Amino acid sequence: MNEQTVRFVHAKFKQYYKHKRTRLKLPADLWMREWGFIFFDRYYSSKTVMRRHKAFNSGIELQNYIQDNAPAHAFHSAAIYKFPAAPMGKKEWLGADLIFDLDADHVVTEAELARCSYEDLLAVVKRETLKLIDFLLDDFGFQEEDLEVAFSGSRGYHIHITKDTVRQLGSRERREIIDYITATGLEMDTFLRATGEGDLRLIAEGWGKRLLDGMVQFMHELAELEEEEAIRKIRNTTGSGSSSSMDRRQIREVIRIAKDQTVMERIESGQIPRFSRLPAVWKGIARLVTETVRVESADRPDEPVTSDIKRLIRLPTSLHGKSSLEVKPLRVDAIPDFEPLEDAVVFGDADVKVRAIRNSNVKLKGERYELEEGEIASLPEYAALYFLCRGAAEIEIKT
Repeated sequence: MNEQTVRFVHAKFKQYYKHKRTRLKLPADLWMREWGFIFFDRYYSSKTVMRRHKAFNSGIELQNYIQDNAPAHAFHSAAIYKFPAAPMGKKEWLGADLIFDLDADHVVTEAELARCSYEDLLAVVKRETLKLIDFLLDDFGFQEEDLEVAFSGSRGYHIHITKDTVRQLGSRERREIIDYITATGLEMDTFLRATGEGDLRLIAEGWGKRLLDGMVQFMHELAELEEEEAIRKIRNTTGSGSSSSMDRRQIREVIRIAKDQTVMERIESGQIPRFSRLPAVWKGIARLVTETVRVESADRPDEPVTSDIKRLIRLPTSLHGKSSLEVKPLRVDAIPDFEPLEDAVVFGDADVKVRAIRNSNVKLKGERYELEEGEIASLPEYAALYFLCRGAAEIEIKT
């Protein structure tokens, strides 16, 4: 980013913060938090320099600082400290919010990341965020009002839980939460209990309920298929080439159970009659359900965010310096209808002339904008700022 472009973007961020100053969403206990900033300084954007170990005594002091400096990125600690401005070893940790960070590169593979459009990635991450929220509400007993959700301003969502009951959790307990949500090391036998009649009962809570619902749905789908199609479905689910695969007699037994209304009613209530002697199909269905329902986490890259009790996280209502989009706070019930490339756009429509330095495209506020390397284009301010922040364009210098 050349000097004129940095000055232009910084000036626009400064305008935003001057207008927004009294409406910045400030975290609870802000005076006990460490703050960090990346500025539009001489290092930007060739090198990322985080200015951290800052502390503020009041919201007014913080708002004045952000308005005066208009940072490219603004962060605060998930932790609260006795001495937040001290060096890390002397801060005296008092607790930390429980933080979840879902980003596009957390939930799709590297190959998929290259193929997907920005809009597609955001749709995938929103779906995974809603799945994570379901886990937090249904399995962990949080209420919607306990969750503070924000679009990250780039490719994901952050969830903050600030309740006192989570603040003392250590890194190990926080990793266990991620393990549960992503079904890491989950053993299906954990949810089965023997009954006096020799059958098994599935504990229909948490993952147990998801597995039961998945089993019932799978069996109902089998009941609607012709036999050969049902056989193929079972083999695809259980892995026909594995050592645990089923012979044709066992497969027909599963189909018979699926079509038996009386037996299916028992399964729907959590009883697993005779099915306990067909472990391959049970394990296959369980695997299918966990892959469908669990929150995706390729190589679990979001675990460090959740388990790190001293992590810095973006300030909601701040701007993301690599997109110009707002780190947008959201109510849980507003997430399904939230459109980040419309609702997190904060700049206006004034024409800005830019020169493209690489091919790039984006859909903002319902319009598709495309740049080709070397092209000089007049764009609405919000689209120009997006390309400038992404490093895809520079301000066209007037001669």
